[in-house]
Amino acid sequence: MRGLRYAVAGVLAAGMAVVVQAQPGFGFGAGGPSGLVSNKAVQEDLKLSEEQVTKVKTWAEEFRKTAQKIREDKGVKGGGFGGKVDAEMLEKMAAANAEISKAAYKELGEVLKKEQVDRLRQIERQQMGIRAFTDADTATALKLTDMQKASAKGIGGDFQKESREMMSDLFKGGKGGFDQEKIKEMQTKTQKLQKEYMDKIVELLDADQKKTWKQLTGEAFDLSKLQQGFGPPRKKD
Repeated sequence: MRGLRYAVAGVLAAGMAVVVQAQPGFGFGAGGPSGLVSNKAVQEDLKLSEEQVTKVKTWAEEFRKTAQKIREDKGVKGGGFGGKVDAEMLEKMAAANAEISKAAYKELGEVLKKEQVDRLRQIERQQMGIRAFTDADTATALKLTDMQKASAKGIGGDFQKESREMMSDLFKGGKGGFDQEKIKEMQTKTQKLQKEYMDKIVELLDADQKKTWKQLTGEAFDLSKLQQGFGPPRKKD
């Protein structure tokens, strides 16, 4: 029963990540600069020294307090869970996470080298997927036109709708109607779906914008490595 409860929590988090696609830097464990820089695979990609890894661990533990205060100041209670999540709350969560991301990168600049921070931003944009095109800094860097922004928003909305339908199918059958295999299958389908919609948005860009987009995302990172540890915890012997 306990394992099922954790599985449900994990699926709800994954589903919520889909619902709040418009939020910059929103993360559930693996997302956002603080979560990403704490991931071992990301640390290896950034080529962090042992000293930096130790500093990042200490920093991440302390930064949780900063992040929580920002959420509370923005009116996000309980991290956005356990209560009503409506349009107003999503807006508050978006504002909170944007400020949290900004604060995180500022503090990480004291721990990481500039090239490491730049690479972390690239990985985050890859992890954000479609959400990256609604990020103000990314939109400015790409010099998106109003028409492109509107088209990207529309495509993102279609992705959200189809993703929610996939989530709905996962929960069909009621209690016990899904398992870890179904969760993994949903993740795979969602990733494939997001790639299809991402390709549609990239096609909206002109040659210069596509070049800039490649610079903003850099070398491809294996995003599946960000999902390690997802699901119910192992039982203790």
